[in-house]
Amino acid sequence: MSRVTAALLDEHWRAQARIGTGVSAQSLAQWSRVTPHSLEESGAAWLAWMLALIRSERRRSRDQAAAFYRLYRALETGHTLPPLSGEHVDESTTLGELREDWARQTETIRRPEPDDGEEIRLDGFDWPEEPVDAHDRAAVASLISQGPAKVRKDVAQAATEQARGRLDDAGYLEELEDASNSAGRTSANAADREALRAGRDLIDRASRQDRRAIGWARVTDGNPCAFCAMLASRGAIYGSQTTAASGGRRKPQGSADGRARANRRPPVSREDLTRYHNGCHCQTVPVFSRNDFMTPDARRFDREWQEVTRGKAGAEARAAWRRHIESSR
Repeated sequence: MSRVTAALLDEHWRAQARIGTGVSAQSLAQWSRVTPHSLEESGAAWLAWMLALIRSERRRSRDQAAAFYRLYRALETGHTLPPLSGEHVDESTTLGELREDWARQTETIRRPEPDDGEEIRLDGFDWPEEPVDAHDRAAVASLISQGPAKVRKDVAQAATEQARGRLDDAGYLEELEDASNSAGRTSANAADREALRAGRDLIDRASRQDRRAIGWARVTDGNPCAFCAMLASRGAIYGSQTTAASGGRRKPQGSADGRARANRRPPVSREDLTRYHNGCHCQTVPVFSRNDFMTPDARRFDREWQEVTRGKAGAEARAAWRRHIESSR
């Protein structure tokens, strides 16, 4: 992987993370208006405000993802896709123009590059439409379950366990506040994830129909969980069952990696690559070449897996890996 490509992949997850963390912060700010004593009314107002915000930020996430995809594909293949807007363009563009679009979408400063004038051919392509209704339903379900519904459940449990009869009891009021604060944090993480859904969905579905994409890989954020780090350590997962079963990278017989099968990572499917937990800023990106796809972080996780799980297999290896990652987060 080239330095330029690695840098772009890093910029991509960071740009998306800024969207998610911004939504998370606004969710927490608005949650301060939600009170357990008028949960139905205040919770409904919070939900309506958050859904409007998430819809807006999903559009930003989607526009950013398309700009990333176009530039990334150009760097990897010398070909790109038409603009997401569908506006008429010539049969070619330049790397400089694609970089300008990326900088504009991410609101960053673009520095001139020596190859800005390189011509990039456009392939015919119809971008998939965002399933807005489905994304709205997912957002509502996630926000309610992690916010108002969680408060309701926690408050009911506290009242039952303590069997208190007075609503002004100091201990009970403290538990109400703790329940509300906990739900505020979990719902903020859910809002973060929902804001990024459109960008992730665009790359996922576009790469499925992109004839030049031959596989996928996980790019981690700066603080991945054990599962996400393991996914990244696998490198590329290719479309064919043969290469996917071997982790996407063919190893010659008798090689060091070929002999170290006892601590091989668990099998990874394409569906695993596109799973994200609340608060996760990892991304799944298409792969356009069978050259070894490994970001610097992925190479580090690859080395660490081999060291941490040496002599272990199965559940024992996974447990050792989880302890290692959690201790370093």
